[in-house]
Amino acid sequence: MAELEAFISVHAQFPQNVVLDTKHDHNLNLANWEWEQCLTFPVSELNNLQFSLKPYKWIRFATGIVMGARGNLCTERDLPHPVPINYDSGLSAISINLYYHISDQEKRCMFPIDPKIADMRTATSSWMSTCQIDFHEHVEARDRRCVVTGIIHKYCNTAHLLPHSKGSTV
Repeated sequence: MAELEAFISVHAQFPQNVVLDTKHDHNLNLANWEWEQCLTFPVSELNNLQFSLKPYKWIRFATGIVMGARGNLCTERDLPHPVPINYDSGLSAISINLYYHISDQEKRCMFPIDPKIADMRTATSSWMSTCQIDFHEHVEARDRRCVVTGIIHKYCNTAHLLPHSKGSTV
């Protein structure tokens, strides 16, 4: 029987209703916040890519970038004072769920990356413009490999961190 691939799934809390006041505060009522899976990492890829000698610290960093807030990775979801995982430990050989806990202070000013950032349906066109082709060729010549996975450019697409179709206000 073949072994199943192990994954690390990171969950974070997002507000269900976002109503910002002039101070840019999110509604901190617990009933307004819902746990959502936001990142998934295949353990074999993390081991192969060796982004960090402390991979859980790297996962915490990557999650903080996506969330726009500092927090801690914990194995428990709903404890009042969850204990962070051991950031010095090696990766789990089995699939695990981690929960990215952020303080109320961080929730007040968090600014997550657009969760639909990779949604191809948000694009305004199905063909590549000359500008997009130039961008692709420039990035390919500069980086030679995917800056996230290290895979050669032949198997990758280029993309802006925030697609132009999202406008300049995000």
